[in-house]
Amino acid sequence: MDYVKLKETLIKVREAAIEAAKGEDGGTANLDTVTVELPHARETKVEQIASEAGLHASKTNWIGVRYFIFPPSCGQGNARVRATEAMKRVLNEAGYSTLMYCRMD
Repeated sequence: MDYVKLKETLIKVREAAIEAAKGEDGGTANLDTVTVELPHARETKVEQIASEAGLHASKTNWIGVRYFIFPPSCGQGNARVRATEAMKRVLNEAGYSTLMYCRMD
């Protein structure tokens, strides 16, 4: 597990989410977030790195062992959707396996 690459990517993820969330925030309130598969990663290390990047991560067993990487404070409707989609795009471009978790509040 390359923790340096993960931290660099999560910093970019946060920046992309903040930028994508700008604008209107209509639509349904939601709890959308991105999930990422991080084989052989240590949970405490992932949480620490996410925190250092200004994000929050939580390990889950949703469709296998994955980490929810929650968007930074960016709205609760369409803005959150855009932020989550941007996060997913950046993680995918960096080579990580992701899924988007979509849930209406």
